[in-house]
Amino acid sequence: MAAAGKSSSAAEETVAAAAPARGRRGVDRQAVDRGVAYVLMVAALVATYALH
Repeated sequence: MAAAGKSSSAAEETVAAAAPARGRRGVDRQAVDRGVAYVLMVAALVATYALH
């Protein structure tokens, strides 16, 4: 019986570990926002350097 209990808990852990990956949808908006901000900062640096 102990072996059966361990295998079911192992299966539950596997399902629990896979749940966050399944629950995540689409793109991480915060990462996209940061990417856009970095691109704009680099563009501002290039424009500033080109104008001076």
